[in-house]
Amino acid sequence: MKIPDCNYFLIDIDGTLTRYRDGVMVHLLHGNFLFPIICDLMVESGWNRTKAESAILDKVNANIFWDYPDFIAEFKLSAPEAFRRFRQWHAENIVPCEDGVKLTKELFAMGKKLLIMSNNPYNGCLLKLQAIGLADDDFSSPYFKRILGTNVLFGCKSDIKVWENAIARIPAEKSDICVVGDNPEEDRDIPRSCGITNSIILSRDNIVHGVEKTGKKQ
Repeated sequence: MKIPDCNYFLIDIDGTLTRYRDGVMVHLLHGNFLFPIICDLMVESGWNRTKAESAILDKVNANIFWDYPDFIAEFKLSAPEAFRRFRQWHAENIVPCEDGVKLTKELFAMGKKLLIMSNNPYNGCLLKLQAIGLADDDFSSPYFKRILGTNVLFGCKSDIKVWENAIARIPAEKSDICVVGDNPEEDRDIPRSCGITNSIILSRDNIVHGVEKTGKKQ
């Protein structure tokens, strides 16, 4: 693999550094895998389950650029217990993409400046990085200078404006930035339309957007 002569590398998470174990994405609430945990905590604190599910959705609709601590604060939940369960879920259901993790460590050893750019919120990014050994339990990472999640960039990587927002946060010419990902459209074509011509796309013939193909709708 040829590594571009760049100093800054924007690295994706889902499908690039991590993948879900088979069958995980069928156990969701409002399309999210951690919302069931938040709902359980709410029920344990006295909420009716149906009302708890509705309240979570109301919070999502009120702030589309949410992060998980927003729900902990809104519903007065125990942060230590919530994060304990979040970490346990990730430990059981997230596995590393070995080539992506290896490349990250190689780039770090070369002295490159690494940033995460992901369709996960900030804490969601860190939970996944913790699960594969690229972040510490105290929510810091020795590998990544910054974590650019959805609640930081106000959107997902399918939006050109999100890429423009990310570029504006990097004190370098676009020619000095490289994107590392698994999605040719989001990690190559869209950033290229914004002037980032360097990219590394990891082949994922048996994985779509971080989820293994199983022949079943997930």
